[in-house]
Amino acid sequence: MSIAIWIVIAMVSFILPASDLTRRGTHRTNSIAMRKYAQSVGLPVTEEVSRPVVKRILRRQRGMQIGGLVAIAAGTLIAISLGQQDSWGGALILVLTGVGTSLGGAWAIVSHRPAPEEQRPLIARTRSTQHADYLTPGERFGYWAVPGALLLASAGGAILLLQIPPETRGTQIPLSMFATGLALLLWGISLYSTRRVLAAPARNGSDLELAWDDAERADGLRQLMSFTVVTASLAIFLWGILPLEALTTNGFYREHNELSTMLGFIALPLFLGLIALIAAGPIGAWLSGVRRGHEQRRLWPNGVSPS
Repeated sequence: MSIAIWIVIAMVSFILPASDLTRRGTHRTNSIAMRKYAQSVGLPVTEEVSRPVVKRILRRQRGMQIGGLVAIAAGTLIAISLGQQDSWGGALILVLTGVGTSLGGAWAIVSHRPAPEEQRPLIARTRSTQHADYLTPGERFGYWAVPGALLLASAGGAILLLQIPPETRGTQIPLSMFATGLALLLWGISLYSTRRVLAAPARNGSDLELAWDDAERADGLRQLMSFTVVTASLAIFLWGILPLEALTTNGFYREHNELSTMLGFIALPLFLGLIALIAAGPIGAWLSGVRRGHEQRRLWPNGVSPS
């Protein structure tokens, strides 16, 4: 597929869904989508909190859209400069767009500063919040395991590829190292961003508004964590797929059947196992539904008053 098609796919997959709670970025809410979202969060949208909640959602959606568009532009330029205007370039654009939307949404939370002239009663929390208040244990484990999994994949993948003659493996080691370095860089950026999200001030006029603020932060942190894990999983998958690609190039495996079989049996469990290590927790939290309302159980164990 051409790079233009990949850009359209990225727009449909990430940019357009970033405004599904409002009428494509306007100040008017999509009442049906908003109702479903409130049900999934488990919090009511009363008349008192409706305006600040919608403003908060709209602000984060705009940040997601801007981040996604910047990522599409950056991914396109990188793909063109590397001469990868096919599937590899398209995959790069998709990954960067996903990360860009999540980073844009997070920094919309971080960069917002309430107007000093705004006069409203303030509700503040008596303690600081942590990752554990917004992410489940499985999600946190997968996120913190990303650097170790990437380093293990790099070491294992490099050893496997070095068993293949240079003329057969070509530039696969530098390509995989580049993908791993990019994944590690994104993990570091996401870690810095999540800490800034946790430290970002909030101006809330009631317990319910503060609870909605918690829900938005949880969603933003979860998006950052999820796309970081996805990016790392793709980098690990690349380490696993490139040795197999080298073995099948020009029929190399036919002349080196024993080596090919050994590398295949090592690569499959190694890299699939590393992907499972970092992805099992987030996927399990999603499938089981345990992540829903996690921040409320941690921060509001006695429930939230609607008034």
